[in-house]
Amino acid sequence: MQAEIVHSSIENTTFSLALWTPTESDEELLQQWELLATGEQMPPLKASHRRREWLATRLLLHNQGIGRPDVLANGKPVLPQGALSISHCKNSVAVVISDGTIGLDIQEPTEQIFTIRRKFCSSSEWSWLESHAEIVRALTIVWSSKEAIFKYWGQQVDFAAHIEVMPFQCDDPVLDAKYSGVHGERSFRLWHKTMGKLEVVVAL
Repeated sequence: MQAEIVHSSIENTTFSLALWTPTESDEELLQQWELLATGEQMPPLKASHRRREWLATRLLLHNQGIGRPDVLANGKPVLPQGALSISHCKNSVAVVISDGTIGLDIQEPTEQIFTIRRKFCSSSEWSWLESHAEIVRALTIVWSSKEAIFKYWGQQVDFAAHIEVMPFQCDDPVLDAKYSGVHGERSFRLWHKTMGKLEVVVAL
C-alpha cells in the first residue's frame, strides 16, 4: 500500500493523516480485505464505486492500525479512544485521527463546483471569490473547509448560513473560518494542503 502519510498539528492539536489512491482492481481489493479475516461483512452496496470506497477505507484504516470504527446515528465515525474522520474523492480515500474532535474533507477542483456554489457560498464570500485568480480551486477549498467543519460537528450545519470562510490564497497552509449556529460560536483554524490533484482540509 502506497499511502501518503502526514503528521502535523495546528493550534497545539496534533493529527495523523493518511491518503491513498489504490491502483488495485476491485477484485484485488476484495482479496486483500478477505485475507485480513476481520469477520466484518461488507454491507450490501449496489454501486461498484461505493463498494470500492468501502474496501479502500477499511484497508487504509487497518494499515494505520485502526480497528473497525463505530458509527453514530448521524453517520459520524467514532473510536473508543481519540477521534476519526474519513473522506473520499473519486478513487482516493483519506483518514485522519487525533486525540480531539476532528473533521476531514478531500476534493479535486473541477468546473462542476459552480453548479452547487449557491448551496454553500454566502454573498459575502462570493464578493471576494468571484474575482479570485484561481476561482475554481478557491471555491473548492471553501467547499472542503465547510465539509470539514460539518464533519467536525457531525450534524445540523448550514454551509452558507452557519460558516464564513475568510479570504485566502490557494496555497495558504492555514485557513480561517467562523461558525455560528446551533452548536454555538467558534473560530476555526483549518489545516490545508494540496496533495496531488486534491485539496485536503482538516478542521480541529
